[in-house]
Amino acid sequence: MTLSQNWLQIPLFLILILISSATNQLAAAEETLGTVRFTAGKSALENEPVSVELPETGFTAEQVFLIETADAERTAIPAQIEKQKQSADLLWWIPPGKTAAGKTRVFQIRAGSASPRQELTIKETDKAYQIMIGDRPVLSYNYKHIEPPKPLDPLYGRSAHIHPLWTPGGKIVSDEFPPDHAHQSGQFLAFTKAVFEGRPTNFWEIKSKKGRVRFKNLVTKQTGPVYADLIVTQEHVDLTGESETPALLETWSIRVWNQPVKDPDFWMYDITSDLRCATESPLKLPEYHYGGMAIRGGRGWTKENCAFLNSNGKTRANGNHDRARWCDISGRSDPSAPWSGFTILTSPDNFRFPEPVRIHPSMPYMVFTPCPLGDWEIDPGKPHISQYRFLVHDGPALARTDAIWQQYANPPKASIQLTAP
Repeated sequence: MTLSQNWLQIPLFLILILISSATNQLAAAEETLGTVRFTAGKSALENEPVSVELPETGFTAEQVFLIETADAERTAIPAQIEKQKQSADLLWWIPPGKTAAGKTRVFQIRAGSASPRQELTIKETDKAYQIMIGDRPVLSYNYKHIEPPKPLDPLYGRSAHIHPLWTPGGKIVSDEFPPDHAHQSGQFLAFTKAVFEGRPTNFWEIKSKKGRVRFKNLVTKQTGPVYADLIVTQEHVDLTGESETPALLETWSIRVWNQPVKDPDFWMYDITSDLRCATESPLKLPEYHYGGMAIRGGRGWTKENCAFLNSNGKTRANGNHDRARWCDISGRSDPSAPWSGFTILTSPDNFRFPEPVRIHPSMPYMVFTPCPLGDWEIDPGKPHISQYRFLVHDGPALARTDAIWQQYANPPKASIQLTAP
């Protein structure tokens, strides 16, 4: 029986239903739900995220995509909706390509979904949550207690840190249990000189047996076409009392951005740290020269094969405790190897912004720290929130880092206009 004969066997009313359904689906795909527009700030924007507050729409995170009005090819641009409990939902997208300073771009909102160039996934291993873009890993957050290699003291074992950190080219730019300072594992947040319930404690130097930071639980993890979110809770545990007592509970929100290019110059992710007292006792933090959001550079990075550069143009030689908007550490395992590195951008909303950056005189590590500027404390009922953006790159420090910081600190102004029902 031929295809035309098959159609002859289908009742006419069913054919009409099928045609009507196909027509409705096509109309839905072409239907414009509204428009969004944004204007770049004083510096150019290039494959960086933009958001706009959504009014009450009923859209879910998978229901919309964008098309740029100036795009003759009508290329579908992935979009993702962030549901927020205490404020308006946000529509996120990454405008492809470069947006010149001061330029306005306009996009139509369409019903449906658009596949990203590469898929974001969160893979759970036996010890870590590993976030990947396509088939390439970006970072691993270690939730299991990792034992140090012999002959290091088992006391150095830890969880609640990010390692490895990979560049898009596959270079690892972090280290774990480095022999000279085994407590500096990957990327972590901890305070050194602290006082809890009248007792001196130390969450940074694990071997002191005074304190440590450890993973508590997974809050949530989700992936979408624009970003992946991993939210975890960590405990800053005091060990100086009669029993182990969490002094702080910390929530890390780790968000990895999916740039719309196959081979980006860098991976980009954000961390928001929300620190709260775990008891009715404050954590007092006397003035000290380090303690905060830290990174230990790659294995084999020596003083001769490692370089620092901050937003003020300062280096290892003159940049210690300089108050900078961003700081980069780059290195290579030997003089013939290519450079790769890691940049921390700090938010203007952070306590004591711009925070001093501790740059070690010989080792490959740095930490954004408010502690050198005087005594402070975290009080019950008053969360201490800090935010950072991270760029993990191949090659030396990125030439456009300051422009990226400008967009992070002063996001482009965006507006939305929905089509009347």
